[in-house]
Amino acid sequence: MSTPAGGAPAAGGGAAGAAPAPGPAQPAGEAQPQSPDAAAGAPAGGEGGVQGEPPRSGPGAESFEATGRMGQGSLRHDRVRNAFANVEGDVVGGDKYVLLLGGAQRRLRTISPLMDERVRHAYQEHPGLAAAREALAGRHLLILRGAPGHGKTAMAVRLLQGMGATTKYHLDSDVDFASLADLLERGGDSIERGAAFLLDQPSGIAGLRGAEYEKVQGALALAGAWLVITVSSTEVADSELLTAVVDVTEVPDQRGIVSSHLRWRLGDAVRDRLLADDGIGELLDEMLDGDPACKRAADLASAIAEEWETGRLDPEAVKERLARQADEDFDIWVESLREPAVRSLAIALAVLNGLPQEYIATAARALRERLEDDDRPQVLVAGPNGEPPLGKDPFGAPRRTQLTRLRARDIGKEDGEPGHALEYKDPSYPRRVIQHSWVQYEIQSELLDWLSDLVVAPAEEVRVYAAAALGAIAAESYTYLCDRVFHGWAQSENPLRRDAVAYALQLASRDPWIAEQVDALVAGWFADRSRPYVQATAARVHGMGEDPEAAVAALARLTVVDRATVAVAVGRSLTDLVAQNGGSTALVLRTLHERSADHRRRPTALLSFLIVAAQVVVDRAEWGFESTVEQWPALLYQAHHREELRAPFIALWRESLNQADFGEEAQQVLRNWAALAERDPALRDMFRLMVGAIAYRDARTGRILRRCAADWVDPDELAPLPLTAAVVHAQLDLEGV
Repeated sequence: MSTPAGGAPAAGGGAAGAAPAPGPAQPAGEAQPQSPDAAAGAPAGGEGGVQGEPPRSGPGAESFEATGRMGQGSLRHDRVRNAFANVEGDVVGGDKYVLLLGGAQRRLRTISPLMDERVRHAYQEHPGLAAAREALAGRHLLILRGAPGHGKTAMAVRLLQGMGATTKYHLDSDVDFASLADLLERGGDSIERGAAFLLDQPSGIAGLRGAEYEKVQGALALAGAWLVITVSSTEVADSELLTAVVDVTEVPDQRGIVSSHLRWRLGDAVRDRLLADDGIGELLDEMLDGDPACKRAADLASAIAEEWETGRLDPEAVKERLARQADEDFDIWVESLREPAVRSLAIALAVLNGLPQEYIATAARALRERLEDDDRPQVLVAGPNGEPPLGKDPFGAPRRTQLTRLRARDIGKEDGEPGHALEYKDPSYPRRVIQHSWVQYEIQSELLDWLSDLVVAPAEEVRVYAAAALGAIAAESYTYLCDRVFHGWAQSENPLRRDAVAYALQLASRDPWIAEQVDALVAGWFADRSRPYVQATAARVHGMGEDPEAAVAALARLTVVDRATVAVAVGRSLTDLVAQNGGSTALVLRTLHERSADHRRRPTALLSFLIVAAQVVVDRAEWGFESTVEQWPALLYQAHHREELRAPFIALWRESLNQADFGEEAQQVLRNWAALAERDPALRDMFRLMVGAIAYRDARTGRILRRCAADWVDPDELAPLPLTAAVVHAQLDLEGV
């Protein structure tokens, strides 16, 4: 943010020193929503009013809470995105993976972690693997050709594992090769370098010609990426492609596949015991007789292992399980989790998939206790040894044993934090487990009560993931959840419940029919001036919208509502839009500046600006700037680098510091920015230029800024900011104000 010759700030105008007229007084009796921290223990549904009028601004007010936590909006955006990805199946989260292939927008799927892990730990090597690996390393593109049952897919995954790929993706069979080449040529603009792709039995392989192959192969080499295609023996039509073809004519030993899988699943001792059993030997003779089928051998080993884990070894049961496994693998697995403790853990893991194990364990225990407190008779299933189970034994099974049964794994926490997080190996499981539990069992009330507690939990991650789970349930039972949950929570004084409604409705709206119903529902809430909490919920729903222009226009209309609850909801929703799409910053600032010119809309517009200023940050690693702090205020950073943002940015800051409604909030945000600048010279210089632009030819604003800087070095200040205070005074001296 530069100051041009003559001292005029780059930001330009704004009425100097004029304090905007305050809005009308807040009506008496408006219930003040609790802060997220205070609301954590709120009981489900309790919407009783708060006696007396809450503060409109300053400490203890909702507005002060919303402007007091730097970066909260950016962090919330990341958590919401991850929570949505958790219940949307086996796709990669994040906008950078939304790609155009074959003229249609698609989201890339990672290779199933279950397949990846099985190949990594239990692969029976193909005779031609070494030659195929050498060919892939030299060309970046390989076509594995062979008859069905020869293990081409497992061989392809093994080859990609050996290339050291950053991420492995499973492309849809109808992928367009020309579009794929264009995607790869864009490189870092759409997908990380060094990725690997598996294209299994593509439908368009017969139309692939040498020219397209050369284009794809060249793009892969430039991107440092890898692609393995599997095809049947007769599918390659162009002779120019033969240089990329490796024929898979031999297959691994079928019994060797069974042996390696049993060793991986159960260990050497149990594997040897099973293979020595006469019944299992006869089963292998029967099931592996005939044409080679690598996948069938692996599935047979899985069926044997799963039967063994139930505490029995019945070859007929293995055959029955194998017969059903192809189409009903998930149902067989989830219905085998018969103990209440294991099933509760499975549901809690589905809802909180990928979060720290403490959160998941606590949620699982709460769900189990809620189900055990039910008056209905409980069925206790005998354990593997035939002994009656201990209904509430917390030491019944260690976590590692439970994770094996749950097809889950232990992963590290994010950002290097010590400890453990848990997740399903297959990312499609969370949504499937949630919906299976909702549809197949008569526990709807218990699940809703449990989720009702989770959406007001102390940890925001837990709250957001629980709301996303409600969205997955709403996709199955939208009307039921509207009647039981959404209508009541929309008028709740607790902002956490209103947020949960917004998240759940946004996710459920992936269905076109539900989207139409949600639009009508939110339109009614939006226009209901008699219920400010309902209008605040409508604002939060608009903040989840995917069309920034439509969302900003709707939120701008709500600035005429002079209720702090609505103003905070508008500000947080604009924060979500900016965090989701940094390109919308100019639209948001311009709109808020325009609304601040109207005295009726000014308080909400200025508070919304302050919330965005506080809650959106830019990350050092993502934006590539040199800094001694991890994050910078996003509005300051963007206004410094984008000239079109400076005029509304400076005008809004000037008005925010001068206005009477939320002056304490403005000073709080300024102080938090100054605290970051204290630790970083580059940010401090940027902050200095901003101060100069705000105070340019404005004595009143200059006095306010001097008073703020003096407060930062007050003798009673516990965390003084002497460096930032000094540059503020120096810049104001330079400006002569």
